[in-house]
Amino acid sequence: MWEFDPSKYSEANPNNTHFAHKHQEISKIIPPLRLIFWGGLICVIDLSISSTANGVGWKIDILDDLVGMLMITWALHVLSSVKVNHSYKVLMTIILVIAVLASIEAFHDHFIYEIPEVISFLFFVFAIIKLLAIVAWCIAMRWLSIKAGLLESVKSWKVTTWLFIIIYLIPLGLFNLACIFAILLGESFYFNLGFLALLILPIFLVPLIHLFISTSRMKREILYKYSRRRWLREQNSEINTVT
Repeated sequence: MWEFDPSKYSEANPNNTHFAHKHQEISKIIPPLRLIFWGGLICVIDLSISSTANGVGWKIDILDDLVGMLMITWALHVLSSVKVNHSYKVLMTIILVIAVLASIEAFHDHFIYEIPEVISFLFFVFAIIKLLAIVAWCIAMRWLSIKAGLLESVKSWKVTTWLFIIIYLIPLGLFNLACIFAILLGESFYFNLGFLALLILPIFLVPLIHLFISTSRMKREILYKYSRRRWLREQNSEINTVT
C-alpha cells in the first residue's frame, strides 16, 4: 500500500501548532466527510424501478446514484482545497476527476439499451479505477489527519482503508477483472447473487460505517485539540495579567 510515514513530519507531533491559527480550515472538513458517507450510502443501496420496450428503456433509483455521486463530488471539491502537502493536492485532484466521471456514468445508468462490448469493457475498467480511488481517498484522509496532528484519527483511517481494500477492492476488483477477461475472450459472464445479495449488503455497509466513525473521531479530536489550546491561551493571558 502507498504509505505515508508520519515520523518524517513534524505535524505528527501532538504538540504541533502549525494549524493552530487555521481552526476554521480544519473544522470545515467535517461536513463534506459526512456528505461523502451519506452519498456513499445512497450509491450502495440500490432500490430501482425500470421500464423497457424492445430492449430500450429507462431506470430510476429511489435512492438515486446520481444524487449520491453529486454529493460526493462536491465534498471532494471542498476537501481538495485543504492545504496538506503536494502529494495530497495531486491525489485529491485525480480523485475529484474520477468522481466527476462517475457522476456522468451515474446519469448514463438511467438509460437502458444494448451497450456495445467496447463500452462495456471501458465501464468495467473504470469500475476498478473507482475502487482504487476510494482506497486512495482514505489514504489522503490519513495524510490530512497527520498534518492536523489528529493521531487517533490517523489510526482510525488506517482501519477504514483496510476495510475498503478487503471488502470492496479485492472482491469487486476480481469480479470486474473476470468481466474484462470474458469480454476479451468473447465469452459471456453472468453472476446473479439473488437473495444472497440481501445477506451481503450489511457487509458492504461496514466500511461506510467505519468511515462515519473515523469522521466522528476527527470531529472530536479537532474540538478537543483547539478548545484545549484556547483554554491554555486564556490561562496564560490571566497569568500575564496578574504578573
